[in-house]
Amino acid sequence: MRLDNLETNQKQTSKLDEGLRENDLVDLISPLVSIDDFEPKSGKPEDVVVVTIRASDDEPAEDLASFIEKGTHDILDTEVSPSMDEDGNYLVFIEIKRDENLMSTVRNILKDIDKLVGIDTWQFQFHGSDGIVEVSREIL
Repeated sequence: MRLDNLETNQKQTSKLDEGLRENDLVDLISPLVSIDDFEPKSGKPEDVVVVTIRASDDEPAEDLASFIEKGTHDILDTEVSPSMDEDGNYLVFIEIKRDENLMSTVRNILKDIDKLVGIDTWQFQFHGSDGIVEVSREIL
């Protein structure tokens, strides 16, 4: 086997071991999920909703965005903010079609990341609303 083939095989093997495991993102992801606070890049606001999840650092944000994007959900795009917000968090933007399946898609995304983040109660904040709606893991 040639050296360059060996290096390629080693890189491929190490990528297989880099997947997220249960509880890898515990205490790194905020339970606050914002809905419709940002303008979408993938379409018009009347057609696309931006769901935002906050992470304490850029690496967990990138890991979470990648995990969500590789999932089976009907999403248009995921992206991580290039810098921190005013609270020191990186934002994971998830663009989803604005249709009757929107909240079902959000619920399924949160169920999928549940074992990674270990959040018992999610908090939803909707654009234009001052209140926060709490949703327990059991309800999801």
